[in-house]
Amino acid sequence: MKRSLLFLSLFSVLALGACKKVSTEEPTPTLEVEQKNSVLIAKHTWTGCGPCGGWGFTNFQSLMDNNPDEVHIAFKRGNVGGYDNQLIYDFFQSTFGIPGATPTFHNNLDASLSVGQAKDQMDATGVIANANYEMNIQGNKIVLNTTTKFFKETQGTFRIAPYLIVDNLIANQTGHPDGANTAHKKVPVDIARPVGAGTSNYAGYVIADGDIKNGYTVNLECEVDIDPSWDPNDISFAIMIFRDAGAGTYQLINTFTK
Repeated sequence: MKRSLLFLSLFSVLALGACKKVSTEEPTPTLEVEQKNSVLIAKHTWTGCGPCGGWGFTNFQSLMDNNPDEVHIAFKRGNVGGYDNQLIYDFFQSTFGIPGATPTFHNNLDASLSVGQAKDQMDATGVIANANYEMNIQGNKIVLNTTTKFFKETQGTFRIAPYLIVDNLIANQTGHPDGANTAHKKVPVDIARPVGAGTSNYAGYVIADGDIKNGYTVNLECEVDIDPSWDPNDISFAIMIFRDAGAGTYQLINTFTK
């Protein structure tokens, strides 16, 4: 019989990853989570690709302008300031079978879906889970508090993946008129790690496993390094909720940013 998750509402446990245990004296705050689905609108791109810097830039800006309530990410292959964007690009391309041609646009990690089709699929399923976050810059770290809430009974192994997004990273882009001074939009450069976790896992960190009740809530405290050259106004997180689908594959359940 699958184990109950009720006791996890108050405490993180080692079985769910190296997360900081929440004390009753200084609890990780529970944030309000909206019962809402958001489509992940993504561009798979390459800094050495001429079309990526031409119509690819224009198309991505149009998608952001026309879908302001969704989540936008540009997975970048190539050097964008020397961060981990290449590793994140490789993970998503290999894990979700995204076509290698660039620029490739995909919604909810499926290059065959339009934004409307992705939204319709999510609406048909309803809101399984969503998240919220608060971040604070402390020295050379960003401390990230997250709350994930489930809105229906479900089963499976669920993960939270809080990707650090930096806007306006200045780096070269072939095909763009600004060349080496191009401002790259919505670039994922790292993933926040639960406090105590030794290494980054781009597939995220387990927050639920087994039979999950409607209303089940998980709080995590995470951290990630910050480059002091970044403008704090350009920093955000794209929090993805995955469900394990077996054999190292994952299903995107929802995504959140602000």
